[in-house]
Amino acid sequence: MSLVRTVARRRWIFLTFLAALHLVLALGPENAIARWLFLSHIGLGLLWQPFVQPRRRLGLEGAVIVVCAASLLAWFLNWGILLVWTVLLAGVVGGKVFVFPDRWERVFHLAGLGDLVMIVLVWVLPAAVQPLAVLEALPANAISLLSPLILIFMALLPVRQEALDERAEIVDFIYGMFIVLLLAVLVLGSLSFSLLYRIGYLEAILITLGVVAGLLLMLALIWNPRAGFVGLGTAVAQHVTSLGLPIEEWLQSLAEQSRHEEDPERFLARACEELPRRLPGVRGGRWALAAASGEFGEPHGHRTRYAHGGLTVELVTRSEPSPALRWHHDLIVRLLAEFYLGKWRARELQRLSYIEAIHETGARLTHDVKNLLQSLDTLCVAANEAGTSSSPRFGELLRRQLPEISARLRQTLNKLVEPGKQLQPAERPQTAAEWLASLEKRYADAATHISGEGDIAACRLEAPALFSSVVENLLQNVAAKRRRQPGIGAMVRLTCLTEGAILEVCDDGTAIPAALAERLLHERVASEDGLGIGLYQCARQAEQAGYRLRLATNREGCVCFRLEPVSGG
Repeated sequence: MSLVRTVARRRWIFLTFLAALHLVLALGPENAIARWLFLSHIGLGLLWQPFVQPRRRLGLEGAVIVVCAASLLAWFLNWGILLVWTVLLAGVVGGKVFVFPDRWERVFHLAGLGDLVMIVLVWVLPAAVQPLAVLEALPANAISLLSPLILIFMALLPVRQEALDERAEIVDFIYGMFIVLLLAVLVLGSLSFSLLYRIGYLEAILITLGVVAGLLLMLALIWNPRAGFVGLGTAVAQHVTSLGLPIEEWLQSLAEQSRHEEDPERFLARACEELPRRLPGVRGGRWALAAASGEFGEPHGHRTRYAHGGLTVELVTRSEPSPALRWHHDLIVRLLAEFYLGKWRARELQRLSYIEAIHETGARLTHDVKNLLQSLDTLCVAANEAGTSSSPRFGELLRRQLPEISARLRQTLNKLVEPGKQLQPAERPQTAAEWLASLEKRYADAATHISGEGDIAACRLEAPALFSSVVENLLQNVAAKRRRQPGIGAMVRLTCLTEGAILEVCDDGTAIPAALAERLLHERVASEDGLGIGLYQCARQAEQAGYRLRLATNREGCVCFRLEPVSGG
């Protein structure tokens, strides 16, 4: 409700402001009372004016300037000053018409604009040129009767709460200037027709209005012809947005530099060096980031600072840029900041990918080292059982295990070499029987059952290290699962077929959660007992060797992983 009262109060101030102007015109500028009324009219205008906030204090210097200017206008008041004053008021009121979305607010200001236009054309202009005897006197009775009716109509217009906003103090200067120029054309056109063709002033006004209306209609058609071709509005918009700047060429140059320069700082420096050559008016400048900075072009001139996304650019121009040029320069700096940010993100992504590769390699090798450590622990336990005396069984165990441990260490070392290179030739194939025998000696116990199916003696494993890595990782996971669920049994089955060997590792524990099962083997997952990367690395290693590792069965009491050739089922 306070906003409604504020708007209603401003309306009454504006109506009193117009009423005071009517009294001044009715009395005439030569009347002393009219001059005092004009001072009151100016005071009401200061209360109503939409340019300066009403709560702003006017200093002593400003108060002296306002009082002196109002006093001079009142002292030298005549019909010419009133003509200029009324035309300017019409421009201010006309500039407020188009900023209101509410119909009644627009009607209120349109009525005020119509009253001022009528005063200019019918009252003030004939009185201003009356000493020249070029226009016949018009009856003022119609205006003296019509103007109060317009003010009463404006006072009766409603103020709607839902239509009020913060635009009450806004004036569109473009529309206001257009109204002033249009009134000037009407005034000068009416005088010109009346003098040149020796016709009455009322006829001259009507002819001028018709000509101006026709010209405006033609201009509207030219501005937006709606006939399938570009109008004047598009050309003006292109001029305003381009200002003759070869921004398209600069954008092409920016894209070309982006393709050839990967380092973000060097790219930014090269792009900024192109600005003085590509953009007229730009002589040089300076760019700065959190960790780098640079200068380009000439350092002397007017400096304008632009900042976006951590990038600060100071452009040096010959003179202070206009608002349109500032908008263009700001857009250019935004583009530079976005291109730089893209380069920086690409570099960070590359760095993170490198760190990720190191992490994955370290995690994979950690699992291999853990498996080797388990084999060494087995030998240590056997050595402690053998004691100080030599044991043929312990010697046989060493002869079987040490070569395998040595081969697996060599394979682990090969994984640290640059991809595509190896320290030693590819691993030696192994028969399925030998591989199963070695596996039984390391893992066979009451809770883990190891078996083979098919022609085990004739079957050969082309990648025994892959099978060992998969079994070791899966059995380690089963061991971790046993700590949470005691009594879980495990089964390792190697099936030899004509198309290749198939390895299955199963346990009778709880099923893997569905959300985790979808991600397992395809990405790193959170793990309670390790880095969560072992099975992911086994799956990638299997792909490189021509195999596929998948979760074949996932239900309560039966969780099975299967390693099989890609061509297999």
